[in-house]
Amino acid sequence: MSLATDSTSISEVAADASPHIARVAENPIVRAAWGGLGTFSLTMGIVGVFLPGWPTTIFLIIAAACYARSSQRMYDRIINNRTFGPHVRRFRETGAMPLRAKVLALGIMWPFVLFAVFVAIPTTLIWAHALTLILAVAGTIYILRLPTGRRAEA
Repeated sequence: MSLATDSTSISEVAADASPHIARVAENPIVRAAWGGLGTFSLTMGIVGVFLPGWPTTIFLIIAAACYARSSQRMYDRIINNRTFGPHVRRFRETGAMPLRAKVLALGIMWPFVLFAVFVAIPTTLIWAHALTLILAVAGTIYILRLPTGRRAEA
């Protein structure tokens, strides 16, 4: 770890040392925008806990990234959460997704997508069929392109 010089603040040195030190935006409007996005993502993640098929962890990862630009306290609350914290922390540190999580994500996502396209969405809404399939393919490509990490030891 390098020492802070006149041109480098202590917080910049600390931020380089750990991925879990928030680099809070200096502009209060930008900080509020990041905080708002973080709170929206956190809300969507909480909905995912109770709504089958709705993702949870990815919204919490997005919330953590937003809070890392707006609030150290809120960022710490997410990464120290007993249930989801280890997953969010591991992704923030490595950018990788365990193979089991990839298989589960795709194995749960595609039956819902196919159900939506072939049963739930009316046949007259061709744009909705196309959009659902395009987003599902984009999500699949994103998941498959992520590095595959090892599952954390409990």
